[in-house]
Amino acid sequence: MAVPTSLDLTASAFDGTLGSVGGTLDLLGTVLDPLGSLVAWGVGWLMEHVRPLREALDWLAGQPDEIAAHAATWRNVATATTATLQHYADAIRDQTTGWSGTSGDAYRHHAAQQLDALGGIANATEGISYAVEGAGLLVGLVRGIVRDLIAQFVATLAARLPQWLAEEGLTLGFATPVVISQVSALVAKWVNRIQGFIRALLNSLRRLNGKITDLSRILDELKNKLGRLSRSDPTTSTSDATAWIRQTGGELRRPRGDIDFEEYWADHAYETFRASDDELPAIAATAQEYGFSPDDITTIKNHIFRDEHLLDLYGDQIVARFDANPRMAEAWQRLAAGNPHPADIDLLRHERFEAQYMAGTGDPSYGRAHTATIEAGFTWDPEAAARDGIGYQRNY
Repeated sequence: MAVPTSLDLTASAFDGTLGSVGGTLDLLGTVLDPLGSLVAWGVGWLMEHVRPLREALDWLAGQPDEIAAHAATWRNVATATTATLQHYADAIRDQTTGWSGTSGDAYRHHAAQQLDALGGIANATEGISYAVEGAGLLVGLVRGIVRDLIAQFVATLAARLPQWLAEEGLTLGFATPVVISQVSALVAKWVNRIQGFIRALLNSLRRLNGKITDLSRILDELKNKLGRLSRSDPTTSTSDATAWIRQTGGELRRPRGDIDFEEYWADHAYETFRASDDELPAIAATAQEYGFSPDDITTIKNHIFRDEHLLDLYGDQIVARFDANPRMAEAWQRLAAGNPHPADIDLLRHERFEAQYMAGTGDPSYGRAHTATIEAGFTWDPEAAARDGIGYQRNY
């Protein structure tokens, strides 16, 4: 999916009345007041009649730092997704070179679909960043136009007001209804010109908002597609495919490689944990010396593997079970075997507090519960055991 640059995206959305779009967001926050010179004239009665011009300029004031930060956030998401895509593509190439047969072909096809979805997500998020920045550029452009128009008004008024006052035999500090009507007519003329540009801006922003809505819809579709792919068996598209993860003697075999570990081994480990509670007595015995009761372990298991939560940590809101985490699956296996790493106990403390927080507050939000857990000091380092040589050692 081709994504336009910020200027191209904006140019396709903006009203032709605005001319060409360019410049930077700095213009949006520039504080230049062409009406300020009127104060120096010492004409108090005049300021009331030019208020519509002041309001138009103030309405277009913006916060370029916030807009730039919002655009940068989306750009960072795009960059991170692109990096993930490249790493995954490299891993596919390096780890499946020797795979042959229908299962290997099916896996590569499945991986290609995932890569395509990741590429689309990277493009869509980058497009949203361009659109956000483009909206700021449009407002900054119109603010500059309005500022220049008001400066023209001030110059015109400076030339005409003394003439109008002289015709009435007045000095600058006084006015008659005739002079006031002449000033008001001049203000109305400039307000009408400014309104034309503001209407064009609003039309442009509506079109740009439509493009952002389209990109958001595409992003949601791609994320859903990626979610479905991550939960599917890559070999089921072939008639003679066998299960990707095999279980022998009730024990999960070790993963073949990074992709297997990240995607499929953990999924099947979670399925095994959800299907049986046979390991709970062993984990309860292991965790007892660390202050955990059997009920704590049951609560923790249900929280991690079975309960549905409002998953909103990354912006979207969906009620579902947690996705499989391979490091959590390894920790659960070590706890069941009676040889936990210290980080595995940290994980239990983290999950117990998180589950108790959600139950105690009645708040289903995983994002808020996770934040509260971290703020309470219950952190977990998922790579601690691997750094100590325990568990699967990634190739990166």
